Amino acid sequence: MLGGWQLLFALNQKLSLPSLRTLRTRASFTTITPTIGPIHDEHIHANIHTIVLATHSHTSPKCGVSLMIDEIALEEMAVHFSKYNQVGGLCWKHSHLVNPILRTYKSTVSIAQKIHSGDIHLGKELTVIGASFFGEDDIYLLLAAPTCKAEDAHDMEQLLARAINCWSAVGASASVGPIWSFATDGDATRHAAGHKLLLKNMLVLESPLYGTLIDMPGLNLFTGDGEVTLDFDYKHILKCILFF
Repeated sequence: MLGGWQLLFALNQKLSLPSLRTLRTRASFTTITPTIGPIHDEHIHANIHTIVLATHSHTSPKCGVSLMIDEIALEEMAVHFSKYNQVGGLCWKHSHLVNPILRTYKSTVSIAQKIHSGDIHLGKELTVIGASFFGEDDIYLLLAAPTCKAEDAHDMEQLLARAINCWSAVGASASVGPIWSFATDGDATRHAAGHKLLLKNMLVLESPLYGTLIDMPGLNLFTGDGEVTLDFDYKHILKCILFF
């Protein structure tokens, strides 16, 4: 992310904020599995196991879950993950065009040439998906993938569906709680993906959710599979109403 350890050092010197050494010895860090190359189910599975199930597998009673997607600023640069001996920081949409593993000097040159030619790109931002439990304030990171902002609605639809399916595939729905909603910001591409994926099924009369929504004017009765509803950040809704 922007700044990195150099920014932390400057803040430590000027504002007396904790240094990196202090944070490493005193703070508790969340370790995530980074997305290197295209997004695969195992990236999300690993983070759900490490970040969610390890601390909430015995949660009782079960609670509803809201998945959220957004993007955060990212310093445009390639980085070497020594643990995997792979180059990260490349956009997830096009990184299938190159092998990120550094086996020889030619591997490095090949990646650099692909970036220079524009076949692949350094991530401009970081696509982030997190899970929040109703009744809690914490957010649990499930995915962090560099993006070049070239994704279309179909790409986003597949990504949203992948996140929902991964949550169920690892047993998080049964042990922690089912997904009730998927929230996004004001991005038009994600809006289109959300409408196609999560506004396709009319609630049936027997659904408990039907009885709640039927008497609430302004709310539609369409959901995605498993009655997952589409949600938007209210700040973006207000901006659209007030300024457009």
